[in-house]
Amino acid sequence: MSLFLIRALAALAVVVLLLVQSRRAPARSARRRAFGLGAAAFVVFALGNGMSALGLGGQTILVTSMVGAALIGVSLLTLSRAYQSGELSEKMRRASVMVAEERARTQDRLRRTHEEER
Repeated sequence: MSLFLIRALAALAVVVLLLVQSRRAPARSARRRAFGLGAAAFVVFALGNGMSALGLGGQTILVTSMVGAALIGVSLLTLSRAYQSGELSEKMRRASVMVAEERARTQDRLRRTHEEER
């Protein structure tokens, strides 16, 4: 099996993973858009590697690689903007509540253990 064909299959596997993440993100969210752009980038990479496996033109492969890299860049910028805009603020709030509850349970457990030792 050609190395380029293996790369194309690996890129398609990443596409599937990114599409699953995209489906899990809320509709019309920046995260969904970022995962979709990442999936599109890896589709372009898979196409480039598939063309290389078939022995097609060098300039076309260069252009597909540049388009894929640009899509990855836009995807990362979109994802970072989603995190900065507080799109995950509800999840962060729930996580902080869970940490506070666990901290209270641990302090209570330590206090009871300390009282039993007396």
